[in-house]
Amino acid sequence: MADAPIDARHFLLACYSVHLILGNTLKSLRVRHSTLRHYLNQAISLHLARGLPDPTEPSFLSQDLVSVLLNAVKSYEKVPNRKEMITDSMILHMLQECRLSPPDSLHFAIFDWIILGRVTGARRSEWCQDGSGIEMTTPCLAHPIPEPKAFIFDDFHFFDALHRRIYNVSGQNANEVAFVKICWRFQKNNDNGQVIPYSRDRSNPEVCPVMAAVRIILRASALGLPSSSPLAIYAPTSSSSNFTHITASQVVKFLRRSAQAVFGFKSKDTALQRWTCHSIRVTAANILHRAGMSDSYIQTRLRWKSNTFLMYLRNTFHSADKHSTVLAISPSNIPSIPTSDGVIHRPLEPHEVILSSQQQAAMPA
Repeated sequence: MADAPIDARHFLLACYSVHLILGNTLKSLRVRHSTLRHYLNQAISLHLARGLPDPTEPSFLSQDLVSVLLNAVKSYEKVPNRKEMITDSMILHMLQECRLSPPDSLHFAIFDWIILGRVTGARRSEWCQDGSGIEMTTPCLAHPIPEPKAFIFDDFHFFDALHRRIYNVSGQNANEVAFVKICWRFQKNNDNGQVIPYSRDRSNPEVCPVMAAVRIILRASALGLPSSSPLAIYAPTSSSSNFTHITASQVVKFLRRSAQAVFGFKSKDTALQRWTCHSIRVTAANILHRAGMSDSYIQTRLRWKSNTFLMYLRNTFHSADKHSTVLAISPSNIPSIPTSDGVIHRPLEPHEVILSSQQQAAMPA
């Protein structure tokens, strides 16, 4: 590279930066801004030791790509109390684990809700319990009788490809299901009773949100769940009860164990605290962001009343990995919907342009 133009050597450093940001380090962990800066300084020193000009000096360049990448990582780190998304690698790790688990087990049941939640953006209170009891609504004029806050049987309606209602989903007719309409009876934004349809993803059945919803209903039916009881249940291994409701602490433990296995964290690493039940909602926002959807689209699709969700959007380096194409959201679940500003798709961010350029350069001719 000594004879290459300085812009070419600078682009090589930019590609090296992307490589590091995506977690390709000795410990396979994502690097912090300061660590990334250290790696780059070491690479720059190799140029200087050979009497070559600094390939990151802006005055020598037609376009400063490395600074764009450094600024993107630094901006990401400034987000207060940030929660991590569930990465594609974590999803695949969970999937491999669940293939060895009984379909009504705790881990399989949690995984189904994660698969559904990474498309719907479900809040914790909308599906699982905070403790051993059932969370109920506070009586008011609109709802004088307390009801479970989380989903119940009546909140899931299934339809075939011709949009005909399938009233009793079973193992025999499950393959006919093409859509599920979910009623969000109680929401944090108070837009209660909102109904949103979701489509089946036949190209990626193991991460299809509709089939996850089908399994949730079949599990609840098989375990004898009462019609008015929350759906998020599993079959306990050490209890005389047919079912037990999933709790937030169980979800958090499952997420952190996966993160630990995938990223090599030690069991007491404080970084693990960034995975909580809210990571499911963070993941849903980032999947749509990664698909190129606008802020207003994400706000509408994932049921936010304000733009507070913007703090959940992570630098797309932190949501992209080698499995992105396999686990990308199905186009059928990115419907054209009205947004507050009329914008559905967003332009690429500067660091995404660089990543895209690197990927194109790596493609065989």
